[in-house]
Amino acid sequence: MKKIVMSVFLVLAFCKAAFSLEYVGDVSLSVSEEYNDNILLVGSDPMDDFITYVAPGIGVSLRSQSSQIRLDYSPTFSFYSSHSDLNETAHSLAATATFALSSKASASVRDTFVKSSETDALSEITDIGPITRRVERRYHTFNTALTYRLAPHVNGVAGISYSDLDYAEPDLSEVKTLGGNVRLEYRLSDTLSLFANGTILKYDYRPDSDALVQEYTAGLTYRYNPRFSITLTGGPTITKIEETGETDTGYGGGISLTRTDERGTATLSLAQSVVSGVESGEPLRSRSAALSVTRDISARWNISFSASYNEYETIDTDTTDANTIAVGGGITYRISSFANMNVNYRYSDYEDNSVGANSYQNHIVILRLNLAYSQRL
Repeated sequence: MKKIVMSVFLVLAFCKAAFSLEYVGDVSLSVSEEYNDNILLVGSDPMDDFITYVAPGIGVSLRSQSSQIRLDYSPTFSFYSSHSDLNETAHSLAATATFALSSKASASVRDTFVKSSETDALSEITDIGPITRRVERRYHTFNTALTYRLAPHVNGVAGISYSDLDYAEPDLSEVKTLGGNVRLEYRLSDTLSLFANGTILKYDYRPDSDALVQEYTAGLTYRYNPRFSITLTGGPTITKIEETGETDTGYGGGISLTRTDERGTATLSLAQSVVSGVESGEPLRSRSAALSVTRDISARWNISFSASYNEYETIDTDTTDANTIAVGGGITYRISSFANMNVNYRYSDYEDNSVGANSYQNHIVILRLNLAYSQRL
């Protein structure tokens, strides 16, 4: 994490000295009170508690007509009412940069680091498989991509990615992932776009066997009208377990339906893919269905709802056979341009069909106040 901070500040200092650019600073504060009826995510004798979270944040960005560099850092202090031994300080750091290299080429870089025992810290990460317990995790990712306009309606994208997920407990598998992808996009018209994508991922499991995953997909996005669009993808997924030499060829892809208007967005999606499955130490075949809705009901009030269902199966063995259900919703009130308050409810149901003792249910209610202020420096 220190390397990320030093690198970004060196770049910021160099750019400030070399160019006439604009600095923008952001500060934020989030204070939450949560009731959690299963703080350890266990199937029997769950423990509940009230938890207070305090999360200050700071961000700085450097902007020009052709580039932007940004650094964000937020610690989260958690205080358990009845289980003070679980109190902790989590960390979240992100460094991002975008550059217009020419009239045809652009590049982007993103480096993130998360250290936390709370499941919310990894809620946006979709390729690690199910979370089966509360444990401290350290997750570092790096992504970079180069986009080049090959023709007026054709773009080519090439990227590389790296991630490292570590656990504080020694009995859980850890994984490093190195990936590369190439994507070709062709815009046929204002309503129809075609694309093809090739991705190679190398999973380095510790201490388990490594795996190599190849995904080749093609698809289209069709905008039926200004409010409604549909995206279809599909293609072969080839997974090889290096220890056994076994190779599995399956299908990856899905469908996504989106409706957007001036008051909100609704999305329904179905997907199948291969994910890393870090806790199992093996690649997992994932099948998912998800629905999300967010809508402004007035100038100050917003409501949201989400529901998802996921199935996970190990490809080479029978060690993992699980499914998860998640349902949530919330109401947000905009107090002003820099403050809002929201109430959220989430329900999670994890069912382990291999080892029933690992199954659990979890209800969470959160009241949160968010403050944010941005100022040109």
